[in-house]
Amino acid sequence: MNIGRFNRYYLLFLIPLAVLTSLTFWIIHNQTMDRVTSELKLESNILAGQVRDQLNLSFAEIHSDLKLLTEHYKLHQLDSLIKPRNVINELQELWISVAEQRARYDQIRFLDDQGQETIRINYSNQKAAATPEQKLQSKRHRYYFIEAINTPSGEIWNSLLDLNIERKQIELPLKPTIRFSTRVNRHDGQPDGVIIINYLAKNLLDKFRRVTASYSGHALLLNWQGYSLVSPNAANDWGFMFPDSPQSRVSLEHETAWQATQNNKQGQLLNQMGLYTYNQIDPSGNNEAASKCNSCLWLMLHVPNQLIEVKLWRELSKTIPLLLLSFFLFAIILGVALWHREKRQAHERQIQELNRNISYEHELFLNSPGVIAKLRNEIGWPIEFISSNIEELLDYDADYFASGKVTYSSMIDSRYLEKYTQETLEAENKGSNSFSHSPYLIVGRNKRSRWIQETVHAIRDKLGKLTGFYVHINDVTPLKEAEERLTQSRDYIQKVVDTIPDPTMVIDIDSHELKLINQSALDLYNNGQAIDPEITCYRLSHKRSNPCRGQLDPCPIKQIMEKRTAVSVVHKHYDHQGNVIHVDVRATPIFDDSGENIVQIIESHRDITETVEMEKQLQHIAETDRLTQIYNRMKFDEELKNQIAWASLTNNRFGLIMFDLDHFKKINDTYGHDMGDKVLINTVDLLNGRIRKSDVLARWGGEEFMIIAPLIDTKELRSLVESLRNAVQQYEHEGVGSITASFGASVVRPSDNIHSLLKRVDSALYESKQKGRNRSTVF
Repeated sequence: MNIGRFNRYYLLFLIPLAVLTSLTFWIIHNQTMDRVTSELKLESNILAGQVRDQLNLSFAEIHSDLKLLTEHYKLHQLDSLIKPRNVINELQELWISVAEQRARYDQIRFLDDQGQETIRINYSNQKAAATPEQKLQSKRHRYYFIEAINTPSGEIWNSLLDLNIERKQIELPLKPTIRFSTRVNRHDGQPDGVIIINYLAKNLLDKFRRVTASYSGHALLLNWQGYSLVSPNAANDWGFMFPDSPQSRVSLEHETAWQATQNNKQGQLLNQMGLYTYNQIDPSGNNEAASKCNSCLWLMLHVPNQLIEVKLWRELSKTIPLLLLSFFLFAIILGVALWHREKRQAHERQIQELNRNISYEHELFLNSPGVIAKLRNEIGWPIEFISSNIEELLDYDADYFASGKVTYSSMIDSRYLEKYTQETLEAENKGSNSFSHSPYLIVGRNKRSRWIQETVHAIRDKLGKLTGFYVHINDVTPLKEAEERLTQSRDYIQKVVDTIPDPTMVIDIDSHELKLINQSALDLYNNGQAIDPEITCYRLSHKRSNPCRGQLDPCPIKQIMEKRTAVSVVHKHYDHQGNVIHVDVRATPIFDDSGENIVQIIESHRDITETVEMEKQLQHIAETDRLTQIYNRMKFDEELKNQIAWASLTNNRFGLIMFDLDHFKKINDTYGHDMGDKVLINTVDLLNGRIRKSDVLARWGGEEFMIIAPLIDTKELRSLVESLRNAVQQYEHEGVGSITASFGASVVRPSDNIHSLLKRVDSALYESKQKGRNRSTVF
């Protein structure tokens, strides 16, 4: 065999293999980078949404409290130039109750239209108290009064989030504060004054820290100038409040990312500094606020580029060993194939040389590689002739066989002799002239075993009797060893795939059958048990008998065939116990050798059930009154708006009922707030059992409630309201006894909007109270 030519050919094929391996690594590197950044983007978006929703929920509660204080003010009709002392005292008691219940407002104040404090409630050490009249001050020239009195009626103004200052000094310990205010108008539309509450923002900032504690990168809360309010480095926080301290601003240190926030209220940016996710949060609740909002807060999540690189190489460390193993495996297979080729050519030359010295009957095999032998059809198959290259295969020379010392059966490994004999007898019984044996082991002089693949041609006499065989023997040992290495490689690939924590599977695009599945997927979908060979992806994960086709479960295969690139969809799956889980399915196409046709896809499933459930819980929290577990005022306003729009489109009517519990303050004062809360809960349970399933019950504020009654006329509405009033009156509350409620109601008119309908119902309730309470009035 020509060793030099073998080396030249081997290097000629090895160089393209190395180039292909490098290209494969480059592709894997880019795909892994895309996957890592996509996962970080998804994590950042989810966290940003959670933080935004929680902060907006906190601000919505503040807005609700501010509206409640405004309603207190309107109900007591402190709408005159002269404020009656008894009315002020009653308002002070109500606002003290609100301050102590909420435990989040440093001050609650009412300033008249000239900026003079009329009411000021201070909260400290879990107690609230009203400021004596002689200590009330004028705030006419303070910026928050000027801003608040000029804010349109019905809108909420808020200040910057900064540190509280007392006597021109920053109060210690630090007290982060936001002021919220709304203007109150007199009946003639002129401003009567403003209600201002100082919100203690420490709880809000602590909530921000808790929610972002487990984030992969850095979570920052910034003001409109880019100064940090909450950051991983607490020494940089509130720098704008301390001019003498070293100043650190995100707008300077991360200029490109900060510039992006000035153009969009939310988004993501990936540059050489890392991944940025930002969101503008407006405490005033104005979703249409411009990006230049001085009182707005900015949430910025930053994953540094170094962390992205660490995650990238952590992922690549799972792939590089497999890639290198594949390279060396293919290099070995290439070497074996070329070696076998060179060796086969050498055997061919030996056979051609032998062909000049043997008889015509051997010419059938002269052009074939390997060893040529003639066997007699006798016990043990004695060797009548064998080519000289047998010595290279078995370390016996040809003369040794000619002496009759060794039969062919004596060289066959005992484990394969029975099968070899059986195949020979079957071919003889069938009268076959040519047949092949299954690969078997043959043992040489030095006990060296070789794998043999042979072709047999039968020799018959003139009467057709089988007298012997021509045997063409090929050494297939390198191929068998390569097959064994390939089997080991497949086992290794399966073990590598089993280390992936996410359920992962390879799917045939035509049959939807699973060609490869890791242990994580088996544990999730099949209780860790092996799957049937022909099981489909939709049978395993969806527990159904047909592929995904609906809008709620789009099939990744169909999308990949259209886009010819990786896709990501969210599916509802079922685990092995039948429990519903929500997964983020990431699917990548696998092309055939031509690179044109997609034959399989790789799916990776990420369980996002907790994220989906958390979104549902946040939605429930945002819409539900915490005490009574019915709709809160914000959700009720949305439902009322929808009902008015529906009535306008369909010309159908609905009724609106407003009621509150009579003398409820006395219950709180006499029996305590816990008993008062229990009375509210019992009343809600009572009315939920009395109203129709289509009716909507909501807490309007304090002891006030609202009911939307669809498809009802005035007569039916009057009957419903009176039945509810009687039910409330007849119910006996444990420890309190019976209470009463006053009701006002009206059916919507074609010309109604939310304001006109609420005003009419409020007037009906007012009439019920004026007539002695425990009454119902329907306009």
